[in-house]
Amino acid sequence: MSQSQSQSQSQSQKRKSRAIHDDSDDDYSGPASQRPKAEHTINWDNETIARKVKDTVRYALACEYRRQPIRRDDINKKVLQERTREFKQVHAAAQRKLKHLFGMEMAEMGQREKPNMKDKAKVENAKPVTTRNYILRSVLDNKYNEPELIKRKNEDYESMGILYVILALIFTNERAMHDVNLKEHLDRLNVHDECPKFGDREKLLDGFVKQGYLHRAKVGDEARGNNDNVWEYYWGPRARAEIMDSNIVDFITSFFGEENVDVEDLSANIFKASG
Repeated sequence: MSQSQSQSQSQSQKRKSRAIHDDSDDDYSGPASQRPKAEHTINWDNETIARKVKDTVRYALACEYRRQPIRRDDINKKVLQERTREFKQVHAAAQRKLKHLFGMEMAEMGQREKPNMKDKAKVENAKPVTTRNYILRSVLDNKYNEPELIKRKNEDYESMGILYVILALIFTNERAMHDVNLKEHLDRLNVHDECPKFGDREKLLDGFVKQGYLHRAKVGDEARGNNDNVWEYYWGPRARAEIMDSNIVDFITSFFGEENVDVEDLSANIFKASG
């Protein structure tokens, strides 16, 4: 064998050795502690994906029953077991199952904030802030949205009834209501500090705030550091995500009866009062 052929063979063997070495490392030159774990690189089969979708649906329904937010971080940890790259696929499939079986969908909640009615255009064009928290809301027409579809305790229906009244009062007061004014309205409805039906009124309002239906913020002198208890109430992130404006308007007009008023004209006036 000539010297040139021997050199060519040697170079060829080096290239093959280099290729084998590169393939074994998957072009990843970082330390072993930074390499992805083996179980996270194996794709789930259809059966595993289907099971994770069912688990996500169960978790969402359990959160809804307790009026708690559905947290993406909890889905990643409890259902996906930190395989966060699978969230998009599982979430989309869970949405389809929720709509098909229950007529519901997961809707992302916004932040707790005051409504900016002075500059609506700026608010509508603003980039939405991701909170990674969701609630379940109905995608059915109002005529199918009957209490009988989801059985709850009578106390729950009563609590939601007074909540809708509070949300309606806030909505028709340019979406914000002073603490004193709200409590004056509740006094007229016999929802006092120690109401036999609802118990401690402050605890009732605190519960709605905790659930995300109401947002409460300091205003006026207290916002500047004084000790006067001055608060204002707004719709909370859960209410904004769960209840459409048209639904609360329908709720208000239902008290008047179609035979007594022009519903279309009344609805227009209610929207006008909302700012």
